Amino acid sequence: MKRLIVAAMSCFALLACKVADAQAQIALAPPLSERPLTLVVPFAAGGGTDILARLIGDRLRALTSKTVVIDNKPGANGLVASQFVEKSRPDGHTLMFGSNSTHVIAPLLSTDKNAMDAVRQKFVLISIIARTPLVLAVNENSKFRDLDQFLAQPNAELTFGTFGVHSSPHLMGALLAAQRGLRLVHVPYRGSSPAVTDLIGGTLDSVFLTVAAVSSYVEAKQLRALAVTGTQRVSLIPDVPTFQEVGVGGLENDGWFAVFAPAGTPENVVVYLRSKLVEVMAEPGMQAKLQELGLQDAGVMSGKETDSWDKSVALTQDILRKTRIDMDGR
Repeated sequence: MKRLIVAAMSCFALLACKVADAQAQIALAPPLSERPLTLVVPFAAGGGTDILARLIGDRLRALTSKTVVIDNKPGANGLVASQFVEKSRPDGHTLMFGSNSTHVIAPLLSTDKNAMDAVRQKFVLISIIARTPLVLAVNENSKFRDLDQFLAQPNAELTFGTFGVHSSPHLMGALLAAQRGLRLVHVPYRGSSPAVTDLIGGTLDSVFLTVAAVSSYVEAKQLRALAVTGTQRVSLIPDVPTFQEVGVGGLENDGWFAVFAPAGTPENVVVYLRSKLVEVMAEPGMQAKLQELGLQDAGVMSGKETDSWDKSVALTQDILRKTRIDMDGR
């Protein structure tokens, strides 16, 4: 009888282990179907945003063994891509590679006063994956040898080129002008390259662009970088101080890239995708690529994504109040 009881107990223990193991396997199983994962990019192929999105797509493909499709949907400052993703099935298979431009600046400058609240209701932030420091640069032959000399021109009308109206550099340039009483005239371009070309050619006084857009020209001694936004120097141009270092506060609010899912995406799917993105961005190879692109690790801990989005909205609202930039870009 004793032997029967022991045998029975052993069977129950073995069964319990198998059940627990099966439950663990279910819990660890990816909460996605066999369908491809689509990462929608709100800009044309070939630009810096597209390059980063494709790098991340490649690494996600390797980590998840899923097909990852990069779908470029440029237009209307990200609105075309946003509307496509927000209307897609909220199952984690269609994601948006957004930024503070698409999910903070654009809705805050919309004529619809409820646009920001609407964006928050239509999307869930999976993870901020990289920060995008901006740099103020002048021609190497410019009379402005450093930022102090540039700022010591309260009565001079100086131009600064960016890659577009209502872009992050547009806001940073307008904020710098408002804080220092400068007469900075914004000159928007369709991309960074034509702005750099005009700066080198002497048509512009300065540019406010991403580090990646100007670093090679700085290295070639064609442009001189005066300062970068953010709270730390950029490894691609390590000798260039932050605005904060030289006594100019308020320009610590870097731009950022992030991955969004449609609202209503199940929490377990969000957690799964977030964990995979954390793995991707932690890879030494990806960290090296960020440096090559003039980007910085976002350093956002899991669970703090919403707080970071809230902070970015608050900082941008403050900038818009100080600069009084409107929908016409003035």
